Amino acid sequence: MIRGKRRFVCDDCGHKFKGLDIELLATVYSQPLRCPNCGSYHTCPDSFLGTNKILYRKIWKMMDRDRMEEEASKE
Repeated sequence: MIRGKRRFVCDDCGHKFKGLDIELLATVYSQPLRCPNCGSYHTCPDSFLGTNKILYRKIWKMMDRDRMEEEASKE
């Protein structure tokens, strides 16, 4: 579900940008978006930089694993 727009920050390059706030798997968390600056998906809402960043690190790890498996299956 799209919940409007929100400001995101990239954990890799620090770039801040606005993007659609899309619900992640029927939770209160926002789907990480691709950073327009460096292309990383290691992004989260800038209001989540505190304690919830630990949760986003788990989400990023899961997304990275899934992306690597997908790329390996294409070869």
